[in-house]
Amino acid sequence: MRVTNSMLVNTLMRNVGTNLTNITRLQNQMATGRRFANISDDPSALIYSQSARNRLARVSHFMGSVQTAQDWLTQTEAGVMELQDTLVNAYESAVDAATDSKTDDDRRNIARTVDQLRKHFVDTLNTAFGDRFVFGGFNTPGDAAHNVATEGNRPFTVVNEKLHFNGFDLSQFDGMPAAFLHEDFSGMTPTEVLARIDDPPPAGLGMGDAFNTFLDSIGLNSSDPTARENVAGNLGMLHHLRSDVIAFDVGPAVNMPVTINGIDLVLFTSRDDQGNAIVRNQFDVLTDLFNAVENGSNAEELTKMLRPLQDGQSHLLTRTAEVGGRVRRLELLEGRYEQDMINFERMRSDAEDVDMAETIMHWKMAEAVYQAALSAGARIIQPTLMDFLR
Repeated sequence: MRVTNSMLVNTLMRNVGTNLTNITRLQNQMATGRRFANISDDPSALIYSQSARNRLARVSHFMGSVQTAQDWLTQTEAGVMELQDTLVNAYESAVDAATDSKTDDDRRNIARTVDQLRKHFVDTLNTAFGDRFVFGGFNTPGDAAHNVATEGNRPFTVVNEKLHFNGFDLSQFDGMPAAFLHEDFSGMTPTEVLARIDDPPPAGLGMGDAFNTFLDSIGLNSSDPTARENVAGNLGMLHHLRSDVIAFDVGPAVNMPVTINGIDLVLFTSRDDQGNAIVRNQFDVLTDLFNAVENGSNAEELTKMLRPLQDGQSHLLTRTAEVGGRVRRLELLEGRYEQDMINFERMRSDAEDVDMAETIMHWKMAEAVYQAALSAGARIIQPTLMDFLR
């Protein structure tokens, strides 16, 4: 086949254009630091890169949730420990008041101290963090801008020497059998609650007699069906309110509570004089101590109050340990997420980033090829029509 000059020129121009395209691609890689600029450059690497970026975004979101949860748990732990210190001071005051050497004036001064301690106990239960109450579930202060919590919107209030949570009297359960506190009655109607209490195991608790005894002890008629239903309805409401806690998603399908409902701090299990497990109210215990010291009770009566104070301290210590366990769990999650960030960032880098030394080497090779093509082409297209006519 006869090869013409135009064929040589066209082939030259096509090859030079190919070399220029290769040089442009390498130059863009050096300028941007990325292996591809379009999907067509490397579809498989792009899919791998987008997968890594998606995982990085998810891990970054959960790391932010973990850090926020740690702040909440720090505040929760501080509040529970402050409640614990309040009970410790009350216990020391009770021991001090039980000393025979104390005069009536000394006991009145101790009573003033206990009175301030129980007020501080309520103030601590209303601790706020940002625009939320730590132990009040989703209750918010009335003035979030200035973080002002008035008596009207605080979750824990004192009405007639009784502690209320959102207007719900918690003192009504003082002395109740402890099994009713640990059994979950939330979402049940009063009839269903009574059936769970009265029915024998395994369908129920088989504690109808104990329930009736409790009703009689608080001045209600246990033979009155209406009274039984009212108290059963209050039990259902109690467990419903206890479930109101703030929680964060700190991982895929991992929802962790970052606060403790104040009801779980106020109500605890103790023992009566017969050794039966009963429910006690921290505020009522402090109120009983205040009244006993104020009214000049003898040392024996004051000594009997030491046990519920010790049980209350043990209960709060258990809650503190629970909060500490959550903090430790968040620390482990944070360490894992930091390692995941490193791993996914490496995956993204392997898919997107160029090896600069290798790219520069290929660019220099492409440049040499391009220069050689220009040099050879200059000799190919040099002859003119007069050269052929000769």
